[in-house]
Amino acid sequence: MEETKVDEKRESPFYVRTSLAAAMTMGMIPGRFFRDAKLYCINLLLTYYGGCVGRCAYCGLSRGRETDELWEAKSFIRVEWPNVALDEVIARIGSGVCSHVERVCVSMITNRRAREDTLTVVDRLHREIDLISALITPTIINKEWLYELKRTGADMVGVAIDAATPELFERLRGRGAKGPHKWDKYWRTVQESVEVFGKNRVGVHLIVGLGETEEEMVRAIQQAHSMGAQTHLFSFFPEEKSPMENHPQPPIGQYRRIQLARYLINHCLTSAEEMKFDKERRTRNYGIDKGELNLSLIHI
Repeated sequence: MEETKVDEKRESPFYVRTSLAAAMTMGMIPGRFFRDAKLYCINLLLTYYGGCVGRCAYCGLSRGRETDELWEAKSFIRVEWPNVALDEVIARIGSGVCSHVERVCVSMITNRRAREDTLTVVDRLHREIDLISALITPTIINKEWLYELKRTGADMVGVAIDAATPELFERLRGRGAKGPHKWDKYWRTVQESVEVFGKNRVGVHLIVGLGETEEEMVRAIQQAHSMGAQTHLFSFFPEEKSPMENHPQPPIGQYRRIQLARYLINHCLTSAEEMKFDKERRTRNYGIDKGELNLSLIHI
């Protein structure tokens, strides 16, 4: 893979977007963290003028979001992502200006160029930092590519399945949203990723509040755990001018109950089959002793 050179288009692999917090951590923009908190993972996002071909109904980067902003200026998960040169990111990581940083996460988008560019970016970063994760797009990759990703330096991957059921996935990410993604392909990539990177080296992203019941979300968490993957929860928040801008956020109680269920399942303290749900499919019993449950609450 060739070294980068100055590129006027400011696209990947020569340029990437980085989160506001990461830009502050690397000293690219001024700012201070509350109570001097530290960011230990630098998040990078591939960027192209053509943007992402996905049309996920809840995503700030979706082509379905009706905004006059250029793609590279759109917010993502309600955070600004400035466009920076990859050379500068690598230089700042290597200089020690953010020596506390332990990991870099490279996020793909659904763009045909992202497949090769992700490998290039990971390969270059790995010369300066050992721990690199990749948030991958199953729609444009295969198992052979996963082996190549591991060879270039990634030690973990994440798969943003987001929706807890095939029906929701199809409606919000697939044909219902005029998007390219398929439920079966995403879960198959989770399984292949576990086979390539190993148990608990794969993360599944799930968003609470897209329209699923608590039981459906718990069973999605269990499915990922049974396959050897960890789960990472997000709470839905409506992006302005997206197709779901008027969709309500989940109640805090719903999110907290799912958080607890995820913790217990990921720590092998219970399973979805042992839990009990009420007639509205809300979690009512976690299937473990009350004392053990209270102890788990302390550690969350």
